[in-house]
Amino acid sequence: MRLIKRRECAALSKLSGWVLLYGRRKVGKTTLVKNCVRHDVYVLVGQGGGAAVLGGELVPVESALREVGATLRRGGVAVVDEFQRLPARFWDLLASWAPNGVLVASGSSHGVLGKVFDRSSPLLGLFAPFHVDIIAYSDILPQVGDPVLSMLWRDPWLIPHIGSAEELRARARDLALAARGLVGEVFAEEDRELTEIYWRAILLVAAGYWKSSDVAGALGLRGGLASASSILARLAKMGVLRAIPTLGRERYYAVRSPALSLILYAEAKYNVSDLGSTPPELPLGREAQFTVGEMLAEHFGATQRYSPREDVDVVLTRGRRRIWAFEVKMGPFTAGEAREAASRLRKVAEKAGLVSLAETPPDVADLSLGPRELVEMARDIARRYGVV
Repeated sequence: MRLIKRRECAALSKLSGWVLLYGRRKVGKTTLVKNCVRHDVYVLVGQGGGAAVLGGELVPVESALREVGATLRRGGVAVVDEFQRLPARFWDLLASWAPNGVLVASGSSHGVLGKVFDRSSPLLGLFAPFHVDIIAYSDILPQVGDPVLSMLWRDPWLIPHIGSAEELRARARDLALAARGLVGEVFAEEDRELTEIYWRAILLVAAGYWKSSDVAGALGLRGGLASASSILARLAKMGVLRAIPTLGRERYYAVRSPALSLILYAEAKYNVSDLGSTPPELPLGREAQFTVGEMLAEHFGATQRYSPREDVDVVLTRGRRRIWAFEVKMGPFTAGEAREAASRLRKVAEKAGLVSLAETPPDVADLSLGPRELVEMARDIARRYGVV
């Protein structure tokens, strides 16, 4: 598997206290810990919390914790992976070792964060939270070079399985089965069950239902809009969805991972896991729009917004100022398309930008970005974090 350098690595390599690493499953937390934290002992807590892997052997969890305690007391660095599986009865023991050494507790759920920082928790005040998301687009793009593949590889579990957007489309059935399992694991780690209502809500978002009201109508929920809003907000908290502000009061909900969004789109529209069919197309442009928008917001130090009424792909704001509006295309712009888009964008924001993942657009806007320019922009951002 290709190892992608990430901005989180620099921060993890300089830890000096106790840190609770948390994030959705399969976003690369274990890889980061093993490659970026110079640890003296590494413990992987097993399912059920009764046993753990220590030094390549399965041992009782009590034996593994003794090694952790001894390491911390002498000022060493210890890692406890899958921390959410560790029974809470051991938390008082952990607390007794603070503030010695460096302890990295890695947990695959947002729920573990709430439990550790609960006011009744013996660990309250001992850990600093450290969130791990999917790979930042500006981290991976300079290393891969391909704007589309970089977008798909932001979710690290897919790196060994696909080498192009076409391969993702061809393998949609197998990947859809894996995707349901992944989402199910997220729910299991949150001590919840992936019910049919939640699964249908995720598929609706992947299919393009972005408003809470539209999701409520499609699901036929008894609680209506309030129930749908609660479901979508909880899914965003888990890291399955992402809420993007619009120019109005609504939030645009999207599946957080671009590749996972495309896989679930194939399942929602074509039922690929049951029918075994290959989807004729996937909405790559939609995913590019929000992925590139993320990087543009980072580059300009602005807030990324979506404008559904004006049908503008990316609007960047600072406070109330609309400083940039961008149109993002998978393919090239013709001269006429570029002029028309630039004119329309300037009605929405102070400056207009055109982005093509195929070739540099005609120079008729305030900024024209093609693949080469996107890579250079990403490289400039990545340098700030010591990634490249």
